[in-house]
Formats: sequence, C-alpha cells, structure tokens
Amino acid sequence: MKKLLICCIYGATAGSLAKKMQTVADQRGYAMIISAVGIENFVSVAPAFDGYLFAPHIQYKLQELTQEIAKEHPFAVIESYPYASLNGESVLDYALARMPEMAG
Repeated sequence: MKKLLICCIYGATAGSLAKKMQTVADQRGYAMIISAVGIENFVSVAPAFDGYLFAPHIQYKLQELTQEIAKEHPFAVIESYPYASLNGESVLDYALARMPEMAG
C-alpha cells in the first residue's frame, strides 16, 4: 500500500483535499492512503510516506522541504485551480500522472 502526503501551510485545506482524493482512490481500487499535514510538521512525518504533494502557495519552500526526501521519493506541486477548488479527482489524476508508482 502506497502512502501519499499532501502538505499545505496549516494542513486544513490539504486535509479536505486528501479526503476527497481518498474517496476517488478507493472507488478506483488503488491501494493508497492519502493524508495531509501542515508545513511545520512535514519533516517529522514525511519519512512514513512514499510520495508528496505540495500546495501551490508553499512552493517557495519546496527546496527546503524536499532536500532530504527528493533523492528517494517522488513529489509534485499541485496546480492552483484544482487545489483551490478541492477537486479530488483532478488532483489525484495529476499526482498519478507525475508519480505513476503511487498507484500501488
């Protein structure tokens, strides 16, 4: 089972998006767990995950956040509109297109 972590500033928006994405992933039969975290807790929980999505408004911190994980795990920045509209299906499709190994 693959584990995908979504990171945003406080984790609330990412949490809502993760729930919607998890519903779509379950409907499609993907063996994945999708969770969310705020930027302050990312480093402490990141090692437990296989791939990462970052909210568009924190991409300025991308290098700092990915320096430890970039060599071993895939990551991507979510596009602005699907993130803001909490479009779980679109964001899941986006993530799997950039990180096909996350489909499990």
